[in-house]
Amino acid sequence: MRTIFLGLEIARKALQAHQAAMNVTSHNIANANTPGYTRQVPHLSQETVPLSGLFVPPHLKNVGLGTDVDEIRRMRDKFLDLQIRQESRTGAYWNTIDKGLEQVEVVFGEPGESGLSQIFDRFWNTWQELAKSPESQASRVLVVETGNLLAQALSHTYTQLETQRSELNEEVAIKVQEVNDFIQQIYDLNQQIVRVAPAGGNINDYKDQLDVLVENLSKVLSVQVQENQNGTYTIALQGRILANDRERSFLSLSLNASGMYEVFLENGPQVDFTYQNGELKAILDLRDVIVPKYQEALDTLAMGLRDAVNTVHRMGFTLEEPPQRGGDFFIGDGAKDLAVTPEILENPAKIAASLSGAPGDGGNALAIAQLRGRPVVGGSTPDDFYRGIVSRLGVERGEAQRIAKNQELLVQQLENRRESISGVSLDEEMTNLIRYQYAYQAASLLVRTIDEMLDTLVNRVK
Repeated sequence: MRTIFLGLEIARKALQAHQAAMNVTSHNIANANTPGYTRQVPHLSQETVPLSGLFVPPHLKNVGLGTDVDEIRRMRDKFLDLQIRQESRTGAYWNTIDKGLEQVEVVFGEPGESGLSQIFDRFWNTWQELAKSPESQASRVLVVETGNLLAQALSHTYTQLETQRSELNEEVAIKVQEVNDFIQQIYDLNQQIVRVAPAGGNINDYKDQLDVLVENLSKVLSVQVQENQNGTYTIALQGRILANDRERSFLSLSLNASGMYEVFLENGPQVDFTYQNGELKAILDLRDVIVPKYQEALDTLAMGLRDAVNTVHRMGFTLEEPPQRGGDFFIGDGAKDLAVTPEILENPAKIAASLSGAPGDGGNALAIAQLRGRPVVGGSTPDDFYRGIVSRLGVERGEAQRIAKNQELLVQQLENRRESISGVSLDEEMTNLIRYQYAYQAASLLVRTIDEMLDTLVNRVK
């Protein structure tokens, strides 16, 4: 009699196990298109321990005691996850650099009619025309206008780069807040896992959400990620815990003397970005290194142009009566405040176009026009120096685009590999569903058979 009840218990456990397996399969099918979802697989194992309170005759001890779902596994490759986080972070860095350099290219506007190269051409050409007609009021006005236009263009370009730096600075604050939001969400999910896991609850869906958050966080910042035995994650930066199942610590901001944000660990030291990677590192590199580099180049160009033109201009004579020695044509201490001298703006006759002061002499204007071909800015001609800036920008952006594209392809390959492991195949799930359904039907048949056996036994006893 007891052996019959043992068979009934085995059948009951088979029903429960395959019902649970079908539930897992249904969950997979329902989430086939859910971003970040990881395929789950029920692990069925033999029952080897005698059922509590149930007598098992010696001759049945080797038969087995049925099956049970002892674990619902997430099909996840941790090393592949680590690779994706690392490569995605590198890709995010270069994508951000590429976008920043694209904005710098827009600022320079090359090639284009409004670019500085076209304005330089007009500036030199007006001096060339003035050399031919040094007493022409129209030619003098044109020199003043193009000189002023060139100064304004340099100043405007510099100011736009300054604006870009300010926007990047605000982006630092936005990214830090984004990091802090991720930290809070990771901490909250850790708390959920700590509450659910001890009660025997399935934490797989929580871990899927954790993986998505950690992956997004890793694109912004190089953090260390450790999975704990209880299923929670510990996130650390520079050896300091940002989030685990017991505590959380945020990033903070502080303005430096230049009005730029610096990133600190909460109640701790400044974050060292030397060996960092990701979007936040890229924004800081753009703000503190890349954009200032082009501002410095503009300063070098503006000061080289100012000094070269002023040196020659002071050697000539004005159109005033009597002719006077020329003064400075440009003033300013950098590209931002470069301008034509106010006296020349008000009175173009103060342009020193003559070398001798004699009527019809445009030798000094010609000398200034010839500066176009002289290495007066950093060992290069003004035009070549500016073309070098634009060329360097193009090369730098091209390299950023190349690396970003390569990283995109690499990450796509890694994600395809992960999808083959963690993704849901509807065909496979339907096959599993049919397999579990047949097993469930077989267990049901076993219950019915045992029921008939019991009925026969009871009737005979009567």
